[in-house]
Amino acid sequence: MTPDQKIRLVADALGADPASLAPSAALAGLEEWDSLGTIAVIAMLDKRFDRQLAPQEIKSLATVQNILDLMERP
Repeated sequence: MTPDQKIRLVADALGADPASLAPSAALAGLEEWDSLGTIAVIAMLDKRFDRQLAPQEIKSLATVQNILDLMERP
């Protein structure tokens, strides 16, 4: 899966424009990164990548790149 495809998955989960999601973008600065957006990303990671996140992993999400990194790890 290409980086652009991963960004699109994150954008789809958040209901955001993929062009607004640079890997370095701070999640706290995104209007879409609210409680529902967080749950949508968690669900997408679980469904598409079989990744279940621990509470500490969720709390540590600070940038789009952090989400992309979770897509890579087994």
